[in-house]
Amino acid sequence: MFVTSTQESRQLDQTAIDLGLPSIVLMENASRSILRASLKFWPELESNPELPVVVIAGPGQNGGDGLVLARLFQSMGHPVKIALLGREPGGSAGINLALVRNLGIPLEHMYKIDDPFPDIPARALLIDALLGTGLNSQVTDLMAMALEKMNIHNGPTLAVDLPSGLSGDTGLCLGRVKKADLTVTVGTYKKGLFLNQGPIVSGTVMLGDIGLTPQMFQKVNPKGFYLDESLARTFLPPRPGFGHKGTFGHAVVVGGSVGKTGALALASLGALRSGCGLVTAGHPQSTGAIMSQKLTSAMTLALPEEEPGQLSPLAGEVLVRFMDNKKALGLGPGLGLGPGARKTVSHVVKQLNKPLVLDADALTLLKGSLNILPQATSPRILTPHPGEAGQLLDLTPAEVQADRFQALDTLAGRSQAVVVLKGQHTLIKHPQSGRYLVNSTGNPALAVGGSGDVLTGIITGLLAQGLEPLAAAGLGVYIHGRAGDLGVLRSGRRGLLPEEMAGFFPEIFTELESL
Repeated sequence: MFVTSTQESRQLDQTAIDLGLPSIVLMENASRSILRASLKFWPELESNPELPVVVIAGPGQNGGDGLVLARLFQSMGHPVKIALLGREPGGSAGINLALVRNLGIPLEHMYKIDDPFPDIPARALLIDALLGTGLNSQVTDLMAMALEKMNIHNGPTLAVDLPSGLSGDTGLCLGRVKKADLTVTVGTYKKGLFLNQGPIVSGTVMLGDIGLTPQMFQKVNPKGFYLDESLARTFLPPRPGFGHKGTFGHAVVVGGSVGKTGALALASLGALRSGCGLVTAGHPQSTGAIMSQKLTSAMTLALPEEEPGQLSPLAGEVLVRFMDNKKALGLGPGLGLGPGARKTVSHVVKQLNKPLVLDADALTLLKGSLNILPQATSPRILTPHPGEAGQLLDLTPAEVQADRFQALDTLAGRSQAVVVLKGQHTLIKHPQSGRYLVNSTGNPALAVGGSGDVLTGIITGLLAQGLEPLAAAGLGVYIHGRAGDLGVLRSGRRGLLPEEMAGFFPEIFTELESL
């Protein structure tokens, strides 16, 4: 499913109306899908119709959705009351306002900040339909007062499309905001749900259907996609029954300087668990004995070094020649930061005519040299965390995090490489097509040294199996995050090791194949 800006969301709504789907139908569809999601999230709403429901509705389309929900919950037997704030709504929302009045649903209309606000029973479901995607400035006056009153309620809260007070584009709280337990976003996922305070205040996010068709999406052509299991499944590489180890590609990962051999071992493990046929780990010559002990399923390649455990400037030339009949290279895990490693990165980026993943030390060594990446003749993938992205863009990590989509766009544009910006809801951008992915998997259990090395390995292994760069990055990120989710389910949120994450990869492939 798509991820959109607020402008794209409005364009989709207008396109649907222009093609003959009336706004009143869109509103009814949206509200019924929100109801279905809320009953799935809170089954007791269906089994216990005595639970009260309080709807806080604004004067726009978001408030209209709330008015429809009031009617739907009343039809289930719930005691419902509505607080309507601001002017009388028009259009489809106005039609639904007249309907709830005709049905006798209790409604209090507040025009001024000192109008009395209705009591919200402690056990009531609070439906936040106050402000939607149209919010683009600080919440003040009457709406701010309402949000202050709503925040006193500690019971279950359902947000319609977005928590009121949250920017649908930036994920920033524009003054006051009401934190939701469940947010049902309709039509598409909104970018702000994945940025800044968005994930904190939105609770569980579910998608509601308003009846948009492929033809409507085609006219607006949004570039963002939500990377869930259904999309990840489309990226799976073929696995023919007649295949052999040569069929599934030969991946090479390079790094493992003195003191960092574990990073290369973990990247090799990630590549092996990706399903590729052969893996070679390239390392400084003097760390060969260590790597041979760490690796039993991967081959090793000793590279020239200028001092023990540090690559020589000649290593890049050796590596490019070695890659002649290989499929993909991952460069960076534990590579080191010496002049030989810097020369190796520069030479490989410029000369290698195979897909290349750059991570960790390789990204650090690229600082100030992004201009060499657009010269490459084969695909390049960068996998920075916010600190590494900040180094490449001359920004602080906080500045990267403040607008992750902007940092992603800038880095992809300058490098002309596919960029994987790691973090909560990892973002992936293809520079030529403009397509981007927002990952749905993962949790803080992944925040451990070596986790990114495993990710580098699986992306490199998927490239070796012939996947296009965006597909390889997307599938690798999804599986890596899902491994963290399974780890939490099996062992808890603390202490998950990177090698344990890689151990879940075959199970996740089976999950995707069985969908």
